[in-house]
Amino acid sequence: ILPAWLDIPIEYSNKVILRLDPGSAFGTGSHPTTRLCLEAIEKTPLFDKRIADLGCGSGILSLASIKKGARNVFAVDIDSLAVRSTNENAKLNNIDSEKLYVRLGSIDTLEKMLESKPVDLLVCNILAPVIEKLAPNFANLVVPSGNIFLSGLLVNQSPGLEKILINLGWRVNKLVEKDGWGLLSITMN
Repeated sequence: ILPAWLDIPIEYSNKVILRLDPGSAFGTGSHPTTRLCLEAIEKTPLFDKRIADLGCGSGILSLASIKKGARNVFAVDIDSLAVRSTNENAKLNNIDSEKLYVRLGSIDTLEKMLESKPVDLLVCNILAPVIEKLAPNFANLVVPSGNIFLSGLLVNQSPGLEKILINLGWRVNKLVEKDGWGLLSITMN
């Protein structure tokens, strides 16, 4: 991740570079929840997969998914500044407009964008109480064999959220922790 105004250091010239100017949107890559999501994306085969980013912020997770080979990313955020930031960061990274679709809205907007064609992976880096409210709709967004990465939660919020997810028919595969924050990886039972 490189601030948009800096040149690429020679020692990183062989790396995949993600240029970012977050503006006032969440997602510079420095917060533990963003790092957890980026690490999970990096470890996941995404070539030719469809991805959804619920609460896209600066677009960092959407852009990383595309750089990792995703066919399409569908991103939404309830903050118009985040939508603008995601679009601007896509331009900074020369992302094809046929790969990234960004809209103002929440889970209902995302469902409409997908047109009843679920994605292979949903990433959602927002606060645990919001995840809890949105969780009943997750099954509409992801293919039966798909994954969901949920972050934005404190580790001590995980047990309660896990119980809710299990009651909704999800299997919690693992909790990854960093600095008191967590990422849950879930799949459909």
